[in-house]
Amino acid sequence: MSTDRLPTGFAVRLDARVRIADRGLSLVAPFGTVVQLTHAEATMIEDGVLEVGDHASAALARRLLDLGVAHPRPSRGPSRAELTVVIPVHEDTHGLDRLLAELAGVAVIVVDDGSCVPVERTGVTVIRHQQPFGAAAARNTGLRAATTPFVAFLDPGVEPGSLWAEALLAHFADPDVGLVVPRLSPLQSRRRWIQRYDAMRPSLEPGRRECGLHPESAPFGVPACALVVRRKALIAAGGFDGAFPAMNGTDVCLRLVTAGWRVRFDPVAVVRSEAPGSFLQWMTSRAVAGSATAKLSTTFSCSGRLPVWSRVWPAILGVLVLLGVRSTVLGSLALVLAGGVRLAKKVPAVESPWQTAATMGALEFRGAFWRVSALLLRHAWPLSVVAALLSKRARTALVAVAVAEGVCDWFSRKDTDQRIDLPRYILLRRIDDAAFGFGALQGYLEVRNQRGH
Repeated sequence: MSTDRLPTGFAVRLDARVRIADRGLSLVAPFGTVVQLTHAEATMIEDGVLEVGDHASAALARRLLDLGVAHPRPSRGPSRAELTVVIPVHEDTHGLDRLLAELAGVAVIVVDDGSCVPVERTGVTVIRHQQPFGAAAARNTGLRAATTPFVAFLDPGVEPGSLWAEALLAHFADPDVGLVVPRLSPLQSRRRWIQRYDAMRPSLEPGRRECGLHPESAPFGVPACALVVRRKALIAAGGFDGAFPAMNGTDVCLRLVTAGWRVRFDPVAVVRSEAPGSFLQWMTSRAVAGSATAKLSTTFSCSGRLPVWSRVWPAILGVLVLLGVRSTVLGSLALVLAGGVRLAKKVPAVESPWQTAATMGALEFRGAFWRVSALLLRHAWPLSVVAALLSKRARTALVAVAVAEGVCDWFSRKDTDQRIDLPRYILLRRIDDAAFGFGALQGYLEVRNQRGH
């Protein structure tokens, strides 16, 4: 990680959901963070924007970025001349040609990973593996061959949007940023159920809005088919790991964060990609993602990203829900309200601390609901099904959670262009969870068997 401070002229803007309280001395975020500022720090923020001009403003900007209450707005970043695009390809020459047509004005390295017919293209550098070693090895070959400070990895078949490179490169004005992830969007209009569902809820989703990615934050997935890295950071981290073919991007992200680098997700930069074409392909991709997530969670690079069922309190609440304990909801409300009260004590009295406590308590309850539902319906669904078969009370509770979670998730994605109706969304959501959970269980058993030997 770099030890340089944020450069002069680098700006950050407060998240639109952050409320400025106590005459500018407190920043209250809806996700449970309250930032206390000194008078000198408060004067640095004008109309929600902080521009770096000295060491003090640079330190405050870094603090706000790391807490997630502000997002970068750099005035400029590296140019395309400092970027090399690496394309790993195996047999997909049509997708390669389609991608190359979108890459004018940037250096390109094509790594032919043992295609039966050797790839030959003019105007780009082609490196050939005599036999296929996998996409991770192909990406590493391109990484070592690149000489520019920044490297973009794009898979054949994706189509980067206009100014995608400029939007992603701008983040590297921050010397501590090691990787930036764009938003994936559908390559064409999707008419089938699974394609529209996949547009609403992709298997690997960095986030819903711009954010920094960290193991302690909400669960996320980083697709390796489109990302930009700081070359020296990825080389120091050891490059891509072939042990996680379905989670190459997520693994790299976690290892970079562990090494002290920052990782950003920028939905403004758009790269279009194709979705699985058939129901079987879609289910297989979800199961593979579950298996890779399980394997990844057992590695050192993911020590802070434990599966939801390994946390004690969601497991306890989940068991109580299945047992049909009537005091479960009241107990949960009491716990989250207590957390909200503790948070309200940090907010000055003139800023309605009890209203803040109620708001934060509601957010805590929402977070508890998502975690418990993920446990019951996704990560440990075989146990939930067994409980439902043995107990009518558990069956009723499980159906209620399955429907409620599907409805809430559907409404939370109302900004998606290509939507699917609510009943079909809930159905596919539950199939998605079953496939992911089955893959996760398979992955954990494989890891356990390997360690047993």
